[in-house]
Formats: sequence, structure tokens, C-alpha cells
Amino acid sequence: MKAIILAAGMGRRLQEASGGLPKSMIMIQGKSILHRQIESCQQVGIEKFVFVLGFKRDEMEAHILEVLEPDQIEIVENKDYATTNTLYSLWMASKHFDDDFIYFNADVLFRSDLLEIIIQPSSNSQLLLETKSCGEEEVKMIISDENKVLEISKILPIHKCAGEFIGIGKFNKSVLADFAKFLKAGVDNGEGNNYFEFAVNDLCRDHFLEAVPTNGVPCIEIDFPEDLQRALTLLD
Repeated sequence: MKAIILAAGMGRRLQEASGGLPKSMIMIQGKSILHRQIESCQQVGIEKFVFVLGFKRDEMEAHILEVLEPDQIEIVENKDYATTNTLYSLWMASKHFDDDFIYFNADVLFRSDLLEIIIQPSSNSQLLLETKSCGEEEVKMIISDENKVLEISKILPIHKCAGEFIGIGKFNKSVLADFAKFLKAGVDNGEGNNYFEFAVNDLCRDHFLEAVPTNGVPCIEIDFPEDLQRALTLLD
């Protein structure tokens, strides 16, 4: 099991708080968001990492090497980070689709007990679902009675959705050839500035992707300065 972490963006809305660095390097109670993610992964036994970097690539790599050894990491560089999004970044990392992996973006703050929910072996790939009433801007999931993901997108009828995909998932080796195919198709069809869920939506039509409830374990995506204040409650 490895972790694939997308950390190419600059986080424009948090440039003041980050001092011009990538937002994943913002310090929260003495540790950066990214270092906290790495620590949470290590607490559940993950020791291999793939990072997709772009903005301030050298500073980011140096920051990663403060807590990991060179043989623990693979670096993929997205030089087009300013004009692309997570679909393109994950497609660039698809050459490392050789084993099961945990996926998340580098701006998500969570504790290791959230990873414990999906780290155990399962025949299904799994996406973490926060069961709630969603807003228009959230990535939503429609699921079956057996918790199979039927559709995943921001643009879904809210009344049909079970909740929000929080951006953390586990993808088993058995689906990775198709996943890479759908990511490439998205890039080839001009969707490089789309979110990776665009390809996941295709994947769930051919494979059983299981929606797994977070059971109230908190997780915060750091997009705005107020999110940094909310993050402090997660660490209490």
C-alpha cells in the first residue's frame, strides 16, 4: 500500500497565510498540513509515497525530505499546474499505478483514524463518504442500497445524493488499468482542468466502488483562512 498525494497547486486564496509557499506547507500547531498527512499515513503503516508537485517544486521536495527518506518517495512534476487540475495530476502519476494506493490532495487535514476506516484489505475500492445534506459546490455521491457508487460529481441532483465525497479514497490494483485509461481519456478529450472525480465517475460504471461512511470522524479541506481556524478544533 502506498499513498498518492496531489500537491501541485499554489493555493491562491491562502497565499497571504502561507507566505507565498504552497498551502500544504502552512503550519498548524507546529506542523505543516503535509507533514501531518505523512504522519497519519505512517501511523497506519504506509511508508511509500508518490507526490505530484508543481508550484514551488524544489521547496516542496525539500519539505517532504525533512520527514521522509529519498527511497520512500517518488516525485512526479506537473509543470502545467497553473492551467490543469487534479485529473491531469493524477494521470501524470498513473505510471505508479502498480499497487493498491490511498489517494488524497495535499490540502486535506485529517487524523489517522480516518485512514483506519479504509486501510483494511477489501475486495472493493472505497471512497470515504460524509453522510449529510450537500451544497451545490460539494462533490456528491449517489449510491445504491449496497453502498455502490453510482455517480460522483459536483453536478448531481442534491435530493438523490447520500452525502459528500471528502476526497480520500483507496483504489485497488484490480481497477487501476481502467482508472488510468479513463484519466488518459479525460486528458485527451480536453478535460485536463477538470477534477479527478470526472474519471472516477466513469470508473464506477465498470467497477464496484464502495462508499464508506466516515462515521463522524472529522476531515477539513483547507481552502480559506477560516478553514485554518476550524482546523484547530480537529486537532484538539
